[in-house]
Amino acid sequence: MGKAVKFAVSMPEEEFDEMEEIRQKDGLSRSKLVFEAVKLWKRSKQTEELIRAYEEGYKNVPENPQEMEGWEKASLATFTNEGWQ
Repeated sequence: MGKAVKFAVSMPEEEFDEMEEIRQKDGLSRSKLVFEAVKLWKRSKQTEELIRAYEEGYKNVPENPQEMEGWEKASLATFTNEGWQ
């Protein structure tokens, strides 16, 4: 991690109180909580972008009926061999 930067954040008191309760329960500093929230937000945005790209690709090149049948047979064969208990 690079050099730390301090900044001020304004938020409604209710959200601040909730944040304080969460961070105290989890034993986190405010800095750590904000850092983890930003990481989670970034990961969420990356996931949204991957889903968007997948959906766009699927729209451009959809599966055909033969591919669907092949995937279905492969899935059935795989799950049939699983030792479900």
